[in-house]
Amino acid sequence: MAASTTAILHALENSMFEFEAMPGQWELPNFPGVRAHATPHISHPFGNMVGVSTLTQENADAVIAQVQDFFGKRRHAVGWWLNPSSTPLDLVSRLEVAGFRRVIQQAGLVLTDLQRDIRRNPSVTVRRATSADRCDVLRLYTTAYPLPEQLSAVFCDLFTKLDCGSHYLAFLDGVEGPVSVSSMFSPRGSTIAVLQGAATLSEYRGHGIYTSMVAARVAAARAMGKDSAVLQGDRMTSAPIAAKLGFEEVCSIDFYIWGDA
Repeated sequence: MAASTTAILHALENSMFEFEAMPGQWELPNFPGVRAHATPHISHPFGNMVGVSTLTQENADAVIAQVQDFFGKRRHAVGWWLNPSSTPLDLVSRLEVAGFRRVIQQAGLVLTDLQRDIRRNPSVTVRRATSADRCDVLRLYTTAYPLPEQLSAVFCDLFTKLDCGSHYLAFLDGVEGPVSVSSMFSPRGSTIAVLQGAATLSEYRGHGIYTSMVAARVAAARAMGKDSAVLQGDRMTSAPIAAKLGFEEVCSIDFYIWGDA
């Protein structure tokens, strides 16, 4: 039996906030009514983020100001992960008045048939990364995503501390070394696999590498006994591909930022 709709939505909304603290590298600031993480030495909205808001009409503006004060003192950009259950209902307009701007529109998608046959390019090979692949994982997140190298290093370590957390590398016939990286983990105690972080070097896009990455991680999730896979897909790029592979949209997730990224 596939995971419940409630569990699927919870996995999609909370996936960016499942990482444990790493002293000096990944902090979990305590703001009322939101989940948050922060990178003390890096200004990037993926490393400094709040979301999963349960704010009220009475405290929303004050908490938004508190978030801006915290990151503003560090001179760090901050992202706000806007979920379908985020409150209050006018949170978007409050964020925009405070100077946040929307930069990414995403679809929250789920695949509940992990037996589905996803056809892939036979010239693409995908495997799970090992500790010996750290330099390649770091290089690809930095170059293909792209992310600051210091933040790529943090993400390299964060995922491996999660349940079923792994990075995956894709190889294209005739090309030396991996050309794409992605990740997958499962929320603790969940039957859902979360697919995240797929990035391919620009010169090798258009070879079905993203599809192969999805297929490999779905197969890995099935082998682990998971019953569903979710991902957040950019509406301009990955979401349409995922839909063709059998994923169904269940929600929208937008990303707002404040400050200079």
